[in-house]
Amino acid sequence: MEIREKQAQKYLEEAELTLDAAKAIFDTAVAKNRNLYAQVIKTAYDAMEQAVSSTIAKKNKIIPKDHPAKIIKLVNLYDLKEEKEVKILFHWLKERGKSQYVDIKGNDVSTPHETFDKEDAENILNDTQDVIEFIKELLK
Repeated sequence: MEIREKQAQKYLEEAELTLDAAKAIFDTAVAKNRNLYAQVIKTAYDAMEQAVSSTIAKKNKIIPKDHPAKIIKLVNLYDLKEEKEVKILFHWLKERGKSQYVDIKGNDVSTPHETFDKEDAENILNDTQDVIEFIKELLK
């Protein structure tokens, strides 16, 4: 097995583990009535990005460090401009920053835990599962 192929396999394994971690955070948030939904967003997005990295490695290419560049490379390597999964990736990439940073917006301070709710977390968990399944098909 070539080193990049092994890297692709390992990235996909990490993506699935990271999705499991996001689900565990979600379950804890629900069970303990804690607002951990921003952490679910962040972790689930990381799982999607790990899956994206697997597709780039599979094509024996160097994986960009820049988040948008990874998605663009995936789109270009596999000619995926019209796929709904690409729209999902770009949507959650945009939301990712809101899940990590306390920002000033006008006269307000925006905090991650006030930005996302249970429904957002459920949506990203479903989207992440869909993206990982889509990527598994690409890698066949």
